[in-house]
Amino acid sequence: MNNKNLVFNFHDEYSEELKTLPWETPLEHWQDKGVEIIDLRKAHSRHLVRFIKTKSYSFAIKQTTPLAAYFEYETYGKLLIKGIHTLIPAGYVIFKDHLFSKKKDDKINQNEFAFVITVVESKSIPHSILFSWDFTDENRRVIFKAVAELLATLHNKNIFWGDASLSNILIKFIKIVDEWGRTKTELKAFLADAETVQFFDNLNDQFKEDELNYFFSSLDWFNDKFIEDRVKRKIINAKSDFQYLKEKYNNKIDLFNKIDDFEKETGLNVKEHFYQVEDKNSLESILKQIEEHKWYLNENCEDEISLVEAAKDWVEIIYHPIINEFEKFDSPNLFPYTNSVSLYVQIMAHKYYLSIEKGKDVGIKTAILSYSEKYAEKDESVVTAIKNLINRIIKIFPYKNILE
Repeated sequence: MNNKNLVFNFHDEYSEELKTLPWETPLEHWQDKGVEIIDLRKAHSRHLVRFIKTKSYSFAIKQTTPLAAYFEYETYGKLLIKGIHTLIPAGYVIFKDHLFSKKKDDKINQNEFAFVITVVESKSIPHSILFSWDFTDENRRVIFKAVAELLATLHNKNIFWGDASLSNILIKFIKIVDEWGRTKTELKAFLADAETVQFFDNLNDQFKEDELNYFFSSLDWFNDKFIEDRVKRKIINAKSDFQYLKEKYNNKIDLFNKIDDFEKETGLNVKEHFYQVEDKNSLESILKQIEEHKWYLNENCEDEISLVEAAKDWVEIIYHPIINEFEKFDSPNLFPYTNSVSLYVQIMAHKYYLSIEKGKDVGIKTAILSYSEKYAEKDESVVTAIKNLINRIIKIFPYKNILE
């Protein structure tokens, strides 16, 4: 390798296996250089992309311009820091004839190109390929829900993708391990091309709307193309699919806004205390409980207690003891795919809807009983355990009038 024409930046973990590749050669000729090209399903791309296998890893290598390679590599890192599901960047390489030459000669060939390298996501499939398969409506909606979550997460963090299309989204099942070591699988959408990503201090609504409409155009185009190519799948209503995606997107945006409002009002970090909140109304129930705690504190204190102070006190003397009782309760065996924290959050959401139905605040005792009747095992020992749990939880509260 002629290093005098190259600038490269590899992560240490991948450096040994990447540095021996023929970076001075355009990607279309790599197979002639003995590089093992692997055949993976890939979506449409305006850039040349190859998947290669080294001794320990598989990489996706995209040939692009020097500025674009540097920008995209840096962008992947920023996205990961912000918690976005995206590709893992392995490095970038820039090639230019006479890169470090001190002489300027217009007659010298200034051939240049660059590569951005990412780690291949195992068991992931481009959305455009999935979209061509003959899925049921239910399975297709599971995928669109994952895409909606990705787009909503980007926009909530003031990130404009600029190229949100079926070609640039990977769908992958990821494993999540809870506090008891149990594993469950969730479907997630991954941002697979970061070339056009922009970060804003405040992403305006027009950008968000444009992003969604661009995705719909992609959806519509692929749908028409599959029909034109006689792909064997039933006719799909792209507009209906998009309406479903937009509904899930709006729900997720509403949840993010509710989380932001809750954190500003209470000073509590939602993820830190409640791990994962899927229903914004669970936060309404929790906020009401904190407000009731604030009322109690102010009734028994000469100085006015703020909501932030009340929230901090509530966490220590109410919330943590309740979670401890849920842990003693052995909730994972009685309520599958949950843990003590998520069980509490789900009961709070159930309490909200039950209170709406009854036209009054039903209280924690009724909420736990109702939730258990709906979701727990129908066994006499379970019923007894739940009643004992409620009795222990009631003793935690210094005020009894709100429990019934």
